[in-house]
Amino acid sequence: MFTISDLTPGKYTLTVSYVGFKPFSKDVTVAAGVTNADAMLDIETVNEQVIVPGERERGEVEAINREMNADNILQVLPAEVITSLPNTNIADAVGRLPSVSLERDEGEGKYVQVRGTEPRLTNLTLDGVHVPSPESVRQVKLDAIPADLVDSVEINKTLSPSQEGDAIGGSVNLVTKRAGERPYMSLQTMGGYTPVGLGGRLNEVDGTIGRRFGHEKRLGLLFGGSYDYNQRGTDDIEPVPGINDFGTAGNPDIRPVFFGMDVREYAFYRQRYGFVGSADYKLGQGSLIYLRGLFSHFLDYGDDWIYTPSVNSFISPTLTGTDSQVDYSHVVRRPQQRIFNVIAGANHSLGKTLITYEGALGQGRSKGGFYSAHFSGPSNVQYAIDDSHPFVPKFNQVGGTDIFDPANYTLGGPNFNFFRTVSMSTDNHIFERDLTGSLSVTRQYTVGSHFGAWEMGFKIRDAHKSSNFHEPTFDVNTNGLLSLTAVAGTTNPNPGYYFGNYKLLPLSNFDKILSFFNANRSQFTEATDFEHLISDSNDYHSIERVVAGYVQNTITVGHFKVLGGLRIEGTQGSFVGTIAKFNPDGSFNSDTPAPGAQTYTNFLPSVQVQYNINGSTNIRAAYGRGIARPNFSDLPPFQLVEPGRNRVSVGNPALKPTHANDYDLLFEHYLKSVGIVEAGWFYKDLSEPIFQIQTTLPASDPNFPNFQQRQPVNGRKAHITGIEFAWQQHFTFLPRLLNGLGVSANYSYTTSQAKFPIDPNTGQPTRADSPALLRQAPNNWNFDTTYDKGPISARLGLTHNDRNIFAYNFQDGADGGIKGPNGDVYYYPHTQVDAQVSYRLPHGHGVHFIVSMLNLNNEVFGFYQGSEQFPVQREYYSRTISGGLRWTSNSEVK
Repeated sequence: MFTISDLTPGKYTLTVSYVGFKPFSKDVTVAAGVTNADAMLDIETVNEQVIVPGERERGEVEAINREMNADNILQVLPAEVITSLPNTNIADAVGRLPSVSLERDEGEGKYVQVRGTEPRLTNLTLDGVHVPSPESVRQVKLDAIPADLVDSVEINKTLSPSQEGDAIGGSVNLVTKRAGERPYMSLQTMGGYTPVGLGGRLNEVDGTIGRRFGHEKRLGLLFGGSYDYNQRGTDDIEPVPGINDFGTAGNPDIRPVFFGMDVREYAFYRQRYGFVGSADYKLGQGSLIYLRGLFSHFLDYGDDWIYTPSVNSFISPTLTGTDSQVDYSHVVRRPQQRIFNVIAGANHSLGKTLITYEGALGQGRSKGGFYSAHFSGPSNVQYAIDDSHPFVPKFNQVGGTDIFDPANYTLGGPNFNFFRTVSMSTDNHIFERDLTGSLSVTRQYTVGSHFGAWEMGFKIRDAHKSSNFHEPTFDVNTNGLLSLTAVAGTTNPNPGYYFGNYKLLPLSNFDKILSFFNANRSQFTEATDFEHLISDSNDYHSIERVVAGYVQNTITVGHFKVLGGLRIEGTQGSFVGTIAKFNPDGSFNSDTPAPGAQTYTNFLPSVQVQYNINGSTNIRAAYGRGIARPNFSDLPPFQLVEPGRNRVSVGNPALKPTHANDYDLLFEHYLKSVGIVEAGWFYKDLSEPIFQIQTTLPASDPNFPNFQQRQPVNGRKAHITGIEFAWQQHFTFLPRLLNGLGVSANYSYTTSQAKFPIDPNTGQPTRADSPALLRQAPNNWNFDTTYDKGPISARLGLTHNDRNIFAYNFQDGADGGIKGPNGDVYYYPHTQVDAQVSYRLPHGHGVHFIVSMLNLNNEVFGFYQGSEQFPVQREYYSRTISGGLRWTSNSEVK
């Protein structure tokens, strides 16, 4: 229902247009009071053939119309499109949009990176309200949210003054499901298998029910839930590349080498469940009150068995000394994350005036951690290193005690000088609570024949963030008490591990390790000093209050539509970190609270211009200014000391938010009957970018002479330039069976440069070159082929994310140069193939049979340093095949 307020009585022509339907036009006589007019749109036809859209096509039609009518540059991913490919979580789905790349973890998308920016520069909202992060960073792990909980996902690539300003890359908005005019029910159940290593079954159940009740259907209620269990295996190797000097004094002979590697076998037991709810009541024409909420809980459980050959000396680049060693570790993962947001508000339509107010409570919580046990193996080993295939370096034993006999491994032992023998009941607790309140007033007006609306509003957000970290660690009093043989489980767990390139030791059973620990507690000593060293400096508490006000105006003049205004955000923060102090002998002395505070104000102007050429073609131009606040954990003035490594990590209470001036230009043409072609350009000019830098403290430093100090610091400047293209079309003009074909494709190219900060100890830049920004992948593209004909709906999706810098590692003058093993840490490029087929069962009353295929090409995930020939991680997840049933009563959920 749409309302046009305060029209002068008289005759008008009402015109309604909607992509995918024929335009509707009707003469209407407006009398005093309320005049109602019904509009019935006919489905668009091509070559006299009626198009009957399926679920995904209906979603595409709605998405295109929302994008076309938006005041800003917006991209919409509706639920019908999200569920048309095997998207396990929200990140996997968003990663298929233009100029979006993913940070992946454990075979799934984790963080989204919009337009070549790191995750911190993109915010997440739920129905326009900030979502708190369950981690110490600003960004939210989207793998914690099931994909089926939302009605759609919006990416706002340009912002209006009414939107929160901390979104330099963009703003990802999750739109919750709401009851429509017709009753709605849906149910989906899936089951599948991942055939790699210790992988296994997966199960998924999703359901939604919603309808409107009462007189004039004023009350709307909806509830939905989702649960999935994923038992995924992972084959992973993590080499340690570096350089070694094989020359003599005055005649260096520096060669790249591998100092060791982890051979890792993973078994994950990931569970996700969540709920979404909505209630609203229509008070009258254009007025309603509402309550909406989302809850999601993610259990990222698993086991990790690690076999680690390592080198202490070299005879040649491919032959080690006889003092090399091997170790074994078993790590049990038990982290949990929870996200909760509830929003209550109302809209009141008073003629030409709309008043909106709402309050929200948001929580993000992370708890749990890791158990671990470490076994020392033989330390008289000689390896012949086979690096002929650098992606699979091999340490072949040619001397010493047998490294594949589990009897030669003992709990604890001499090989561990930093990690302790056993870690138990780790409790890492991070919590954020947000309270948000907002009020806005919108007033429509006319100037001659031109329609406009001005809007002003206020928003207050109060955030409390805390972190408490405790990891109980223990040393064994006597070596040799427990051998790996005594706690071994499966002796040949994965014969085809890593395509047959590596052999695994028997996998330990952690329940047996735990039983031994509990039965022999007197044989272990708690390493309390070490616990304080690794735990205390992670404890902090922060308070951040953001008070914002804005004014904006929208007006349509002929073919032009202009939105402009100003947002002002005032930020007041206070925080207390922890400095752990130790005695000269390394024993713990005390914890000292370290307080700090910040106050700053940001003025964020923006203007967006849209020129409609012919009703189906637009040109958009936009300018906006945005910010990205520092991570909560970077601000408290903590000190985390690592004496054995001569390294100290410190916080920086003087960190400033990153600022950016954003410029956009976009051409868009909407195709008949359903489709779009887009081409755009953008430029982001950043000031005060934040870098994690490492400097050497002077010998005169009173606390840490000659230590390497790591600290987040504001850099000088950076910029990102990019172009992006998108094409979506259904080939309904093709003959017979071919007219079910369609395509959805996009491509983006970005380039960037960053200027590192000045080292206060030397007065010179901490890095002389101008590297690309973190996470800026030059080429990203998606190419999806669709087919919809009769009862069949199919989609084949190809996704590519280019290599990009994960972390800066290179230092000026490093041996091997920037492309050597001491270079920056990069993500490997990632190209993945997914597919899904849905078949509507005859006489099935809306039941569809679904087959999903994820990662059909078994694409590798990993990192390298400097060049791809120096890998630091390469892991495989294999394919996931699943099948199931989905039943939907109708498509009326909005």
